[in-house]
Amino acid sequence: MHSRLELLFICPDAVKARHLCEMAEREVKSQSAEFDRHDPASPTAILNASEGRVSVGEDLFFALELCEKFRSLTGGYFDIAALSPDRSRPAYELFPGTHEAAMAGKGHLVDFGGFAKGFALESVRNIFSAEGITDGLLNFGNSSVVGMGKHPFGPCWRVRSEEGGRSFDLVDSAFSLSGRARSGKDHIIDPHRQGPASAGPWVAVTGRSALVCEILSTALYAAPAAGRDIILKSFEGYIATYGS
Repeated sequence: MHSRLELLFICPDAVKARHLCEMAEREVKSQSAEFDRHDPASPTAILNASEGRVSVGEDLFFALELCEKFRSLTGGYFDIAALSPDRSRPAYELFPGTHEAAMAGKGHLVDFGGFAKGFALESVRNIFSAEGITDGLLNFGNSSVVGMGKHPFGPCWRVRSEEGGRSFDLVDSAFSLSGRARSGKDHIIDPHRQGPASAGPWVAVTGRSALVCEILSTALYAAPAAGRDIILKSFEGYIATYGS
């Protein structure tokens, strides 16, 4: 995922705190190994290179299911197959009985950018919640953030985006930011035009789920301004903020 994961949480037991950090590290590294399409040994790369049905693990199968659902809900503006030269959709077929998947054709490939960090943050939050952690800040690369509970000396976790200098208050909620790379290059793909999206400097989304926030910030950045409200209607409780 090529980003730094920072964990700040309230836990008076130093041994337990260290153990939780180790659990989080293992989980994120495991998912990174699963979703990295650039690693030829990863299940995602193997699926992309396949010419038929291949067995996939539980996380990858679940991710593929979710991504197809979110593609539909966002009018196709969130699409992990956006880099595929072949425009036919769906780009892959799933076989629940055997936990197998198959790409729809030779020109298709999947890329979990705009998904993997949010998915990983949800996993880490679930680990911490199961271990009794109620208050903490989980920051993945400054672009995907979860605020568990609230700050011990305040009513919320306040995060400030590097782009635009805006502040967002998180209480049991998440934040995701999508936009141009620091170099100024547009790197998010508009799946309908099959070219770089140029919606403006950034889009930020806040709401309950880190995964949904990341997916929505990607989709809304790629979507035309006239279509954004239509997408948001399918995601009650999520708020988008647009840079200018």
